[in-house]
Amino acid sequence: MHVMGKVGVWLVVVAAALSTVFTAKLVQVRNSWTKKVNSLKTSYQNLQPKIAELTEQQARLEAELFRSTELWGKYSNNVLTQVRPADGVVQIGIGTNNGVAEKKVLYGFEILPNGTTVYRGDFTVETARDVQAQLKPNWKIRPDDVQSWQPQANWRWRNVLPAGYQPTFDQQLLAISQAEKILADRKSKLVVETGLDVQAQEQLKRRVAELEGGEQLSKDPAVDVEFREGLVAAVEEAEEARNKVLLKVDELRRRLRAVQHGIDHQKEENLELTHKLPQPPTAVGSAKD
Repeated sequence: MHVMGKVGVWLVVVAAALSTVFTAKLVQVRNSWTKKVNSLKTSYQNLQPKIAELTEQQARLEAELFRSTELWGKYSNNVLTQVRPADGVVQIGIGTNNGVAEKKVLYGFEILPNGTTVYRGDFTVETARDVQAQLKPNWKIRPDDVQSWQPQANWRWRNVLPAGYQPTFDQQLLAISQAEKILADRKSKLVVETGLDVQAQEQLKRRVAELEGGEQLSKDPAVDVEFREGLVAAVEEAEEARNKVLLKVDELRRRLRAVQHGIDHQKEENLELTHKLPQPPTAVGSAKD
């Protein structure tokens, strides 16, 4: 066979071997991709509920973001706020550089250490400078309320409240005002009742002293015992005197009984002696005899 023919035969053999190897590799890659496709289809089907849930959560968060940015207006967060406990006037660390102007109304929310916020009310700007302003509350301040505020803390200040919130706050303030009136009336009543209780306690001490004795009674020796030492002491003294009298009466009764016994014995002796005396002579008969 010609040399070129031999070379061609070997090349065909090598090509066939390589074709077999590449075919096996191709089958392996195809199987791998088929497995990945099936796995991705399964993952996609499993993720469908999660995608719907996340889509709903995204819509909810977007709505919440809209309420926070649009309905609540602009706000300044983590503003250093100092509180004056006497009248609730606050000084904040923002001013005209943040759009704060005099006679403007701002709504304050104190940020607590745990990250939650507490609404403190609406304030009117009294003075505004570049980086600070002073605000006074637009309602009657109660000392108890201001004591619950931190003297210095970070607040969130807003320039708008949604329309549905302000009536709620107004109703709460009205309810607080009415509760304060009721509380003031009850405190006045409590003062009167406390005075009556003090008087009743004093009267009780007086009555107890009249029974058992005490500092409230007179110490004048000329006053009767019940007015100096109490009725119980007087009764005890009277009982003691009565017992002495009863003992004296008993002693006299015993002595009387002894005397009576002596008299009876003396009578018996007299009667016996009388029987021992000579009897009178027998009476003489009449003259007819």
